[in-house]
Amino acid sequence: MSVERFDVAIVGAGPAGSAAAISLARKGYSVVLLDKALFPREKLCGDFLNPINWRIFEQLGVADELLSLEHEKITAFRISVSSGAHATIGFPFQNGRRLFGLGMRRFFLDDLLLRAAEKQGVVIRQGFQVRGIVREQGGWSLSLDGASPESRVQSVFLIGADGRNSLVAHRLGLARKRENSENHLAFQARLNGVKGLKGDVQIHGFPGGYAGLVGLGGGTANLCFVVEKKKAKEAAPEALWEHCLYRNPHLRESLRQGEIVSRVRSAFPVYFSPRRSYGDGFLLAGDAARVTEPVTGEGVFFALKSGMLAARTMDLAFRKQHPSAQLFSSYEQQCRRSFALRQRVNRIIRALIYRPPLLSPLIRLSARTSFPLRRLVDGLCTP
Repeated sequence: MSVERFDVAIVGAGPAGSAAAISLARKGYSVVLLDKALFPREKLCGDFLNPINWRIFEQLGVADELLSLEHEKITAFRISVSSGAHATIGFPFQNGRRLFGLGMRRFFLDDLLLRAAEKQGVVIRQGFQVRGIVREQGGWSLSLDGASPESRVQSVFLIGADGRNSLVAHRLGLARKRENSENHLAFQARLNGVKGLKGDVQIHGFPGGYAGLVGLGGGTANLCFVVEKKKAKEAAPEALWEHCLYRNPHLRESLRQGEIVSRVRSAFPVYFSPRRSYGDGFLLAGDAARVTEPVTGEGVFFALKSGMLAARTMDLAFRKQHPSAQLFSSYEQQCRRSFALRQRVNRIIRALIYRPPLLSPLIRLSARTSFPLRRLVDGLCTP
């Protein structure tokens, strides 16, 4: 059995894991980044990169290369409900220029971040499933499937960044045996022939759910939608267009000539309760830490930011040599402070999107005066 030793082992090479890996490697630590997938790979996501991400992309050194990848420039937010009410709010200006985000496939983004980590000296292990995680004196021991001969990774500290159904969280006893009573399913597909995309990211409400729509460049668009689990069981994903999505006239107009050009992916649960994200010698980041809210497309920001906060905490732990439990718990507190306002806004929008009678008057008012959606959009898009 071969054994490799590192300062930090990170399980999960999405935005959270790669951001943590880049940050730690730049400080001189030896880092291994493990993922069961082979990159580039597809990922269920809204595929919208909020303008608030630019500062982090610049810190990670990928901003310029990001713009060289296939994308669509996004400068506005559009929302509608099945009654027909709709409003479009442009992103705010900063230093005389309108802020912009990107519509971009995670296929490209995640691979770019992984390659950036590799350039910093991070050891990448793709196609390796972590089978076992054992706490040992002085660190962690991870056994891997997919290696020949069987191999093991040892590290002083551990970061779990392996998604909402985190294996690390399960192995360390942080996952609940039973999730909350969530009754919604999420679906995602890539389409050609979508109409009405004008450089905006869109949220369209319909009875019992909502859909997000954004252009990706190259004539394609990403559609993510959330429906009640009961309705999803009664019809194939494609049939949900007619039964659910088309009940919003704006969404029907956009999608009626659309052609699905990818596999339809699904995820459950859509919303989940928080979990403790720290312990003796380990942290959870991104979806593994349950820091995301999917409604307004800020998931990538939450992942990147939590990954960088995790790296900062690990750096402090190394420098203190004998880190206390309080130091690791401070990471969770930092995440809460960093995301509190945005998560509150997400919860408000999520509550409204399922209550069209409350949301419709706000949309009509915003269509005339831009208030109150203007303040929400400014708050979500401004660093």
